[in-house]
Amino acid sequence: MKRLFALTTAVALAISAPVAALDRLTIGTGPAGSLYNQIGTTLSTLVQEHLGTTGAARPFTGTTSYLPMVHTGDIEAGILGGLESRDAYAGVDPYPAAMTNMRALLVVSRPSFQFFTRGSDGLTSVADLRGRRVVTQFRAIRAFDEVIRATLASAGLTFDDVESVVTAGIDDAITGVQDGRIDASMVALGIPPLRQADATIPGGIRVLTLGENHEAITDVVGLQINAVGPSPAQVGIPEPIDAVSFNTFLNVGTAMSDEDAYALTQTIHQNWAQAQEALPPLRGMRAENMVPETLSHPYHPGAITYFREVGLWTDAHQAQQDALLN
Repeated sequence: MKRLFALTTAVALAISAPVAALDRLTIGTGPAGSLYNQIGTTLSTLVQEHLGTTGAARPFTGTTSYLPMVHTGDIEAGILGGLESRDAYAGVDPYPAAMTNMRALLVVSRPSFQFFTRGSDGLTSVADLRGRRVVTQFRAIRAFDEVIRATLASAGLTFDDVESVVTAGIDDAITGVQDGRIDASMVALGIPPLRQADATIPGGIRVLTLGENHEAITDVVGLQINAVGPSPAQVGIPEPIDAVSFNTFLNVGTAMSDEDAYALTQTIHQNWAQAQEALPPLRGMRAENMVPETLSHPYHPGAITYFREVGLWTDAHQAQQDALLN
């Protein structure tokens, strides 16, 4: 009945086009070619087509570079993971001050991440990384340390069990594996730079699978496990593997008006099928899951108004929202 109400309401709302006073939407993303950059480009194009708002994805080395700019309003929006959004909003390490102006509009993806290696190395599991040169920290994506730590723990490993490598961002990590300077790096699966690495490295790449201790992943609030199988879109996966996944948000700042936040949320939600057609990695993300059961950081009031109207914002969500704000 709830889904029927939501569908009926969404159809009714679709009769009238959203209205936004926002004249420009700059979305901060990861480097050109990264999954976050592809998502930002797709959404900015969608918004420009339906709202007439000039849109652009602005690539950065990593999320650490543009996350504070979303908080301060120097850019209108950013594609950001739930874990780093949680930590930045709360002001916990590695963020020295709480970025309390940051708000979620909606979940836009639940990408899969996993370590990849050179196929010729013969590694198949995270357990095989013991003693290997492994990227354990991205300077431009500091919150990703937690994901790497949990993934290693699935095989009973810690940072002390590998030769830790610190790198700037995804591009450097992938190049390091290609050049043989690094044995393994964790990246979003299916992205163009990974396919390029597969074509460049003799013998291609191999994506590893999690160790047997899956609780090391699921015990971290916000992390899930995804089963990923061989497909034309996935290189380095000759047989099914288990990868790590987490919610990825389109975040904005409190400086954005309720009307603009409402219009952006409505536009993306109602035209999600078009976004999925344009970018295949979005096809595993259902529009009804754009508000997660557990909130990592507060939603923008304009987004809340829209999601309440279509039946996706519940009393339980409001209780979490109130607790986060207080």
